[in-house]
Amino acid sequence: MFYVIHLRFYAAMSPSISVYKSFSDKPDFEYICPECNVGYLVPDLTTFNVVEPQHSKAAQECEAWDPDWIVYRFTVTCVCNRNECGEVAIVSGSGRVDQRYGDRGESEYYDQFSIKSFFPAPRLFQIPAETPELVETLLDKSFSLYWADVSAASNALRASLEELLNALNIPSQEKNRKGDTVRMSLHRRLEVWSDKEKEYADLCFALKEVGNLGSHGEEVKTRHYLGTLEIYAHVLRELFENNSKKMKELAQSIRDEIKAKQRSKRPDLRADI
Repeated sequence: MFYVIHLRFYAAMSPSISVYKSFSDKPDFEYICPECNVGYLVPDLTTFNVVEPQHSKAAQECEAWDPDWIVYRFTVTCVCNRNECGEVAIVSGSGRVDQRYGDRGESEYYDQFSIKSFFPAPRLFQIPAETPELVETLLDKSFSLYWADVSAASNALRASLEELLNALNIPSQEKNRKGDTVRMSLHRRLEVWSDKEKEYADLCFALKEVGNLGSHGEEVKTRHYLGTLEIYAHVLRELFENNSKKMKELAQSIRDEIKAKQRSKRPDLRADI
């Protein structure tokens, strides 16, 4: 069955959701604003501040010192580029000196920075407006944890999926063979959901597997987390922003209503008119 997913399969794929935690020389990223969900958080370069700790400076006295021993700490303020919103976020992290080669093969040193915290954290994908509130809250928690701990972020994503099943009225308890009421595992709940909406439920088994790694304290690869985000984004759009499905339902309801009215006027009217 589709939900028996091996993570090696995902290792060969490149998710379309790409969220880089690093940049060179100066911040040049843009991320979805968590406040308006429309604009983008853009770095204000005038606030970009880099500091080299004293212990890093002192290391230069060592005879074996090399530029790649240098460490930095940085902060930068980001502002939503949508004027009506104007959300402000603070980003911080670490930096180091690395080496690269130019077009002519000459080497040069440059600064490489890694983001360690982002508050308020940007959204890694746009959440549909009709998404249940608790599902959205746990997703935002996952987005926030991503910058510091991908495994913890995966665990929060798993919790969001559990809340989604609650919102969809998928039972969380069942009777065992002894007749006792017991808690249903996430795997079991997804199986129940699969009986109703197989296409979406089967996709979400991947979230369960990656989330389980995070729950058990195992390392989750960034590409696996971003891959499950892509799957979850698709499922949420289909459930809460599926215009194609809504239009089909609207068209069918109109046809059914018209046919019912016609039959009430002419009982002998053929069903296929």
